[in-house]
Amino acid sequence: MTVDELEKRLGSLADRTLRYHYIIQLGRRLPPMPPELRTEENRVRGCMSPAWLAGGLEEGDPPVLGFVGDSESVIVKGLFAILAGIYNGRTPEEALAVDLSGIFDRLKLGEALSPNRRNGFHSMVEKIRRAAASLA
Repeated sequence: MTVDELEKRLGSLADRTLRYHYIIQLGRRLPPMPPELRTEENRVRGCMSPAWLAGGLEEGDPPVLGFVGDSESVIVKGLFAILAGIYNGRTPEEALAVDLSGIFDRLKLGEALSPNRRNGFHSMVEKIRRAAASLA
């Protein structure tokens, strides 16, 4: 799902509760993460619920990023689904140039998330950005 599609869908939802439920639906639709990727190295620090994020470069010309994620919390899984829509399929350089603050505002995520969930979201972003920087 692209940022424009997410913006259209989230923008059509009248209030915070509906946006929150939509994010949960996104999490429920995520395919399960392979169990062997649920390692300490892939653990996302800063999330309220246990969460894992793994990825790297996928073959192509040019090679692009591909991330998978999972959590015991469907809202965290939903946030990962949003991040996957933003970052998967981009080159590491493109990923590093993403204006996530602007996207965060466009999607009205600040209105939908508690401060603790925002911290976890930003922890996932930092993990993705570190991976992109190491692969650039």
